[in-house]
Amino acid sequence: MAIAGVLMTGAVGGWQQWQQTQRLNASARQIQHFLLRLRSEANWHNQQALLWKTEEGGWCLGSGPVPLSCHGRQRRTLIAPWPEIKIASLTEGMGFYGRRNVAKPGRIVLVGAAGERHIILSSRARVRICQDDCP
Repeated sequence: MAIAGVLMTGAVGGWQQWQQTQRLNASARQIQHFLLRLRSEANWHNQQALLWKTEEGGWCLGSGPVPLSCHGRQRRTLIAPWPEIKIASLTEGMGFYGRRNVAKPGRIVLVGAAGERHIILSSRARVRICQDDCP
């Protein structure tokens, strides 16, 4: 029984670490897909799509006019999927400028118990994700 207890304790710790890593990666991918959708929309309508962030009961990321509340589904907003994942920083004025996939470059830094993920936007509107050791 003692051996089984020790093994179970190690397994639970490993499971929690794996789960935290998956949540951090999933949040980064959701932000990446959100940015790609905004890029396509800005390009299609030849409109500006600059990002903003609010911190009400978790974070909310969006484009366009800042709503009074981020509750409920809205086309140009993304609500934090997990409360333990935080946005540590967002480059001011980051976003897309319409035709030819032009963007103001910047980065969004996500932080969780499993580390950091950086979502990087280039001036050519490429969106990529990298881990803790980003350039």
